[in-house]
Amino acid sequence: MRYSFTEKERDRVLSNFMKDGKVINVPAKEKKKYILSAEFTKRFDEGKTYSEHEINAELLTMFSKDDYVEQRRYLITFELFKRTSDGTQYWLNSDDIDEVAK
Repeated sequence: MRYSFTEKERDRVLSNFMKDGKVINVPAKEKKKYILSAEFTKRFDEGKTYSEHEINAELLTMFSKDDYVEQRRYLITFELFKRTSDGTQYWLNSDDIDEVAK
């Protein structure tokens, strides 16, 4: 599941839900969650595989301890990342990557 959004929408979500690079409040609406998740993916390199530990560590720099597990699930639900069936390895989903921020 992917959402299209404009730069103006992105900026509004980031200013309303983030401060100093950290999410201060997780939005209720999925599209806004998607925008935050899409912003999170900018921290990773295409073509590189990451361990679940690396994903968690990076999520904790942006989300609270109470939110990071749910946010990791959104990375998969929103098809921003792919993972192995055992959930130990993650990588950016490069399928239609150009569609994320339009």
